[in-house]
Amino acid sequence: MNYSDSLRYLNSFLNLERIIFHPQNRLWNLKRMRLLLEWFDHPEKSFFPVLIAGTKGKGSTGFFLESILKASAIPAGFYSSPHLEDPRERIRLQGRMISRRTWIEGLRRVRNVLKTHRLQKSIGDFTYFEIMTLLAILAFKQAKVRIGIFEVGMGGRLDATNTIHAPLVILTPVYLDHEAFLGDTIAKIADEKAAIIHGGADVVVSPQKKAARDVIRRRIRSKKATAWTAASIPNIPLGLLGDFQRINAGAAVQAARILKDRYGYPMADEKVILGLTCDHWPGRLEYFKGRPDIVIDGAHNPSSIQALVGSLRKLFAHRRQILIFGASRDKRTDKMLQILGTFFEEIVLTPIPTPRSQEMEVLLREARPHFKRIYPQRNVAEALEFGRRMAGRNDLMVVTGSFYLIGEVRKLIK
Repeated sequence: MNYSDSLRYLNSFLNLERIIFHPQNRLWNLKRMRLLLEWFDHPEKSFFPVLIAGTKGKGSTGFFLESILKASAIPAGFYSSPHLEDPRERIRLQGRMISRRTWIEGLRRVRNVLKTHRLQKSIGDFTYFEIMTLLAILAFKQAKVRIGIFEVGMGGRLDATNTIHAPLVILTPVYLDHEAFLGDTIAKIADEKAAIIHGGADVVVSPQKKAARDVIRRRIRSKKATAWTAASIPNIPLGLLGDFQRINAGAAVQAARILKDRYGYPMADEKVILGLTCDHWPGRLEYFKGRPDIVIDGAHNPSSIQALVGSLRKLFAHRRQILIFGASRDKRTDKMLQILGTFFEEIVLTPIPTPRSQEMEVLLREARPHFKRIYPQRNVAEALEFGRRMAGRNDLMVVTGSFYLIGEVRKLIK
């Protein structure tokens, strides 16, 4: 198996990230993931796991915690999703995506084991995300990491990562998102996400709306868990742009304190600060210098779009800005465009490279009440080129709406 073979093998599994289906589909269960862990002799027990769920800030919170552990010389792995350009981005060891060799060896081992076991048809077929989750766990075990950080994919209750009963979990802010899958109220969504809390866990809770906070508190009480409040980090220049990142940094710092005080992992205060200020996390208010300068951000729901607009007002309000937007059809694109229209006057619309892309006619209808000028394009490459032709020397181009979109733009501008 070479790298191309490994990608073909991984892509042979059903990728639920690229389709829309009814939430009651039999594919939603934890039975297959539990079987995988059993067949591989429970590799998840070889390290201390941390799970992160929420609507906004999961990836950034995990990045900050990973960076703190790296600065403290504590071997750590970080599993996140989605990827922007290369699926290996989802599995990181000490701040770097895993090597092709580790990736190929892991998938070769997965293929060999799966050939010797039969899966009952009643529980469905293995999915792309389940195999990726297993691959991350195997890579963490092989690398002998002490702490494995897992970003929950969607929801929590039936997410593959929830087969790992983590002693430490983080709940970032919960808002409406993925309503077709998780429920149509914040309380219902919070209930799905809080299901990663198991008996006796330490739970770091970021600021929440009351509906989410009440649900999370009930789950914590019922599981005899311990709640810890995450506070925003002031007055430190963070490695990620945007004031909203101070909440994510605060959650990571609180988790680091728990790891130090309750579980004995050594982390000096100066190393924690160093971890917050170094590196960057691709696709989160990421800035590219050029003609024009480009900012890309993976905001893909109304709450994250609101945070993005707040940061743009503070950081770049003095410059003319051109917006490129595309999103998935299961997102609240109407609300996202309404918020963006309070800041931008003109917008370039594009489909995104996934079967879940929102239709152009829908985007046009939803954008018309909020923008003075709208420019529909056939694909991402044409949207980017059109935006460049529109932009003046000192203008700024902003790309947002979907990780699929900014992943494609990242390839093109690099």
